[in-house]
Amino acid sequence: MKKTSANSLNNLFAIISQLNYSDYSAELEILNRNSIGKHVRHILDMFECLIDAPETGILSYDNRKRCSKTENDKEFALKKTKKINTEIEKLDLNKTILLQQNIEGKLIKCETNFQRELLYNIEHCVHHLAIIRIGIEQHFPYIEIPENFGIAYSTLQQSEKP
Repeated sequence: MKKTSANSLNNLFAIISQLNYSDYSAELEILNRNSIGKHVRHILDMFECLIDAPETGILSYDNRKRCSKTENDKEFALKKTKKINTEIEKLDLNKTILLQQNIEGKLIKCETNFQRELLYNIEHCVHHLAIIRIGIEQHFPYIEIPENFGIAYSTLQQSEKP
């Protein structure tokens, strides 16, 4: 699963690397005036939230950092992507943690582990990669999109069946 996570983040890195600085943070009408950078920030904030959980034993995606520098500074986003990839390698996927989330004003708590949450982050990442792909295909034809970029792993497996 760490390899799958790394593949997704490496594909993201490849896209960020190719984007012009202004294109990275450009508000795109097709993305509801959001930028590629905002989607990158959201992906990385979620992974970073998971990586930070071992310190407290509590994971709360509601309380993620939401680092605006990531959405506006392409080089910062590239460094952060590499760092997150390195930190994921260090995670003990079997370690249990407490997930907390506010739903309709109620704090929900449930036991989970890093393996389950890494899986969630991979799926969440792919979802946002698909959105990023739409923006790139519509606005930035100079970008070479990696094969299967933004396509769910379950979809890829279904297409491989005879």
